Amino acid sequence: MKTKYLNQTLYRIFAPFVAGLFVYMLILLVFDRLSEIINNFQPNELVFLILVNYILFETYRIWISNIEKSQHLIKTAWVKTGILFLGSFIITIAEVTTCMWLYFTYYIGMSGFGSQLISMFIVFIIVGILFHLFYISITFLDKQNTLLLQKEEVNRKNIKYELEVFRNKINPDFLYNSLEGIISLIRKEDVDQAEKHIDSLALFYRRILGNRYSEIISLEDEINKIKHYLEIQNYLYSGNLSLNWQLATDTKEIMIVPNTILQAINLIEQTQLVNANTKLNISIEDDKKYICFKYKSSARLKREINPKALLDSINHSISFYSNFKASYTEIDNICMVKIPKIELEN
Repeated sequence: MKTKYLNQTLYRIFAPFVAGLFVYMLILLVFDRLSEIINNFQPNELVFLILVNYILFETYRIWISNIEKSQHLIKTAWVKTGILFLGSFIITIAEVTTCMWLYFTYYIGMSGFGSQLISMFIVFIIVGILFHLFYISITFLDKQNTLLLQKEEVNRKNIKYELEVFRNKINPDFLYNSLEGIISLIRKEDVDQAEKHIDSLALFYRRILGNRYSEIISLEDEINKIKHYLEIQNYLYSGNLSLNWQLATDTKEIMIVPNTILQAINLIEQTQLVNANTKLNISIEDDKKYICFKYKSSARLKREINPKALLDSINHSISFYSNFKASYTEIDNICMVKIPKIELEN
């Protein structure tokens, strides 16, 4: 709550006391010369003014708390400020008049205090304005600090996301296995296959870097990238990783976020059993909203990645462009991963 500092015990005890001293010194300066202040100092007057400040400050605190609780009813800032100061003015007039009447009638025994009352109005209205200006300044600083903290949190999440995207784009395990494959081919003196492997690796990363500034790309561009990825991976899997594209829509017309299809394949590949002795067939279809990956479940006992974390990463990428989310389901031993298409407005 913005009024948290107003409710602090130390503030409620010492602020009225300090304000009372300030008001009394100001009144003495108005009515007396500076050299006569000490001679005209009256402790009972000081105590009275401090009590008035305690009453006013507590009433101001309750008034501000009520304004904040009803802020959903007051949408405009200047209207809220106007109501705040108007209420403060009425509170000051009413309470100062009451306190002055009680003080002069029952303590001093006088009925006429008009001139003193006007001076008190002026002084305490200034005190009320300063009190509320202090509240507004603290509220403004609180909002600024909140915005800075929110900005820092957004920057932290963006950095975390960018690092995650970078990790997915430049997968160190994939790069390491690819280089191991190239070394293996060179040792076998299979120069032609080694050159083909190097070309596929270079073209794959060239397409990755080519899309690094693109917010969305066509599925055709993503498929060309995936072809090079499969050529590299199938050297390790002896051709046992296969994709069966059964798309009803032209791949040039389907728009996606870069690397989301690649990450979906990576998710399937690392959660399902596929190697030189085990085949993994993935059927890829599309409907109006999604690209669907269907395959028979052969889940690994130990998974290399957390599928939920990778799915969350995909959804984070997609959330800027679509209200739909990527999903994973398994029914009757048939698994399905769905990646939303991106719909462009004319």
